[in-house]
Amino acid sequence: MNSLTTPQAALREQAASLRLHGLLEHWGEVMAQPEQASWVAQMLAWEAAERSRRSLERRLRDAHIGRFKPLVDFDWAWPKSIDRSAVEELMTLAFVK
Repeated sequence: MNSLTTPQAALREQAASLRLHGLLEHWGEVMAQPEQASWVAQMLAWEAAERSRRSLERRLRDAHIGRFKPLVDFDWAWPKSIDRSAVEELMTLAFVK
């Protein structure tokens, strides 16, 4: 979206990206009144946020990676062969530099 795009055009693009074809079909009627335009903007923001949240949840579920335990809650007594200082050093990500 470039800087010349009007707010109403940006909303229309967002509605199109969300595939809200019914809203797009009646765009002129809906956007004729300023209070409806602000209502549409809020609804589009909510819809985009909810779809994004649900998409993330679905991808995490499909990845089967489960929940992660924070390092602070890790039981260092088991397994006995783990090198705690090496793990903590790796978690600093200093090697990335």
